[in-house]
Amino acid sequence: MNRIYVVDDEPDMVELLATVLKGEGYDVETYTDGRAALARVLEDPPALLLLDLMMPDLDGFELLKLLRLDSRGKHVVVLVVSARTGHRAQLETLQLGANAYIYKPFSPRELVVQVRQLLAHREGESGE
Repeated sequence: MNRIYVVDDEPDMVELLATVLKGEGYDVETYTDGRAALARVLEDPPALLLLDLMMPDLDGFELLKLLRLDSRGKHVVVLVVSARTGHRAQLETLQLGANAYIYKPFSPRELVVQVRQLLAHREGESGE
């Protein structure tokens, strides 16, 4: 089963993302703290990481940067889900190694389609 970690400091957003993904049959772990999420990702990498950018303490940009510097996190598929609109934030996250970017607010259907595409691409690359 594909395990997905959701990282967002907003409890309502975490709950929404988890509910949508669990409804599609995914195994979901949620984190509201960037440092705890990074430690967990490096300990046991998920199939996909949904990552918010604007979080206190360790924001999504820094988490992504640290993730990609570690050999255990280099190949984790990352979907950024952020309220930061505009091409600058999107471009920066893609340059840091994010695989895709969705703007908040989003439709649950859009999220599910992105997740499926990213996981299908990942499985195609790894031969799973």
